[in-house]
Amino acid sequence: MTRHLSESPELLAAASTGARTRRDLPAPFNCVVLRDAQHVRLLPTGELDMAAVPRFRETVAELYAAGLDHLTLDLRRLCFIDSSGLRAILSLDADSRRRGSRFELIPGPPAVQRMFELTGALGLLPFRA
Repeated sequence: MTRHLSESPELLAAASTGARTRRDLPAPFNCVVLRDAQHVRLLPTGELDMAAVPRFRETVAELYAAGLDHLTLDLRRLCFIDSSGLRAILSLDADSRRRGSRFELIPGPPAVQRMFELTGALGLLPFRA
């Protein structure tokens, strides 16, 4: 069912101010860690943007400090990534190669993958087929 702005004071107020309604907002950023021996799958959720990158980097640093050998970054739960998020992933890839650890990515939704395509990073990173 489609609702028109005139049918909802909440939507009308949000549209007139440019504000987003609570339902429009993405889930807050979070990193879910799934561990299996030396392999870790990291599932960031929400938006990997300038505000979330420090938490993302901190989570990855803790994993490496714990002896991480193989990391899979699963982007399927992200809804947005900005240039600072892309830079953090490129840095993670470089750090993994320098450490000799294995790193791979599971592609995200189209809006996320578009950032990798537009910047040419798609061919630089080890995405799983």
